Formats: sequence, structure tokens, C-alpha cells
Amino acid sequence: MESGKCTIDRMNGEARGMNYFNDMWRVLKIDETIYKDIHTRGLTIRYAMINVFILGVLYGLFSLYFADRELFRDFPDPSSVFVTEAIIVGTGILVAFLVHLGAAFLFWTFCRAMRGEIRFIPTYFILGVAIAPLWLAVPGLTALHAGWRTIPVSLYVGFTGLYAFASLFVAAKSVFGYSYKTMFIAMAMMLVFTIGFLGLWLG
Repeated sequence: MESGKCTIDRMNGEARGMNYFNDMWRVLKIDETIYKDIHTRGLTIRYAMINVFILGVLYGLFSLYFADRELFRDFPDPSSVFVTEAIIVGTGILVAFLVHLGAAFLFWTFCRAMRGEIRFIPTYFILGVAIAPLWLAVPGLTALHAGWRTIPVSLYVGFTGLYAFASLFVAAKSVFGYSYKTMFIAMAMMLVFTIGFLGLWLG
């Protein structure tokens, strides 16, 4: 009896794992209906946390990959190198959650400005699910940060960045229930504000 129960539990766990990969494939295909589906199944929070965590791990690992190995040359022993690498990966995870929080607040603010009535928390978690396409941009972003400012890398970052933005756009449209026209207006205002702010800050 116990053996049968363990087998069923294992099969259920495998099914949940397959559901995750199938659902993420739909997110990567920018399928707007996926967000209502996972909300109905009560998986939005879980998927959001998993996706942002993966984003942070990828950012940390690719940062290590593109890092100058001379940085670790003077470390006294391998354990010190390992601890430093673990800190870098941990910092990547922290940065991912902070960036996710900031992006979600920015999207929510400008979508709410179009008389939307959705609270911040649903937006935060839905955009966490939609962040999956940004995984593809991580290698290019970390390469740029490491000084690889070549045309192919810049084109790769531009293409994958637009792809990730399209995913976030569709997710925000889904959670607010807006038309494409309303979403384009909200995103246009957000981009004007963001570009203007960055111009003043960096200039």
C-alpha cells in the first residue's frame, strides 16, 4: 500500500514538473491565455518565484563566466574562490528580485494610470512569470557588462530585450484586461518617462 502511494506521489510530482515546462513553453511563445490558466491552477506565485530565481542564478553564473579570472589569482585557497563565487551568484539572485520589483512597479504605475483597478501584488507575480524570456538576454547583458561591446552582442541584447519586453507587455495586458491600444499608450508613457529619467540621471 505504501509502495503504491509513493508511486502515485512520484507520478504526480513528475506531472507537475512537466506542467511547468509546458507552461513556460507557452510563456516563451507569448501566449496570453497562459496567465489565466496558471492563475486558475493557483500556480502564479510559485512560477514567479521560480522564474525570478532562475534569472538571478543565470545572471550570477554568466557574470562568473565573463569575469576576469585574474580577480581570483591572489586568493589563498580554492575554498575562498568558491565562497566568492557563491556570493556573486547570490548577489545575482538578489539583483534579479530587485529588478523584478522595480519593473513590476513601473508597469503597474503606468497601467494603473489608464484607470486600471488591479492591485500591485497580482501584477508583481504575473510579470514574474512573464520574465522567462529575459533568461535569453542574460548572456548578452553580462557580456556587455564585462566589456564585450561588439555589434553582434549589442544586436543580440537588442533582439532578446525586445522579446522580453513583448512578453511583459502581453502579461500586463492580460492582468489589466486592456486593449492593445490602451496598452500601447501606457507603455509609450512609461518609455518616455524611463528614457527621460535615465537621460537626466546619466547626463
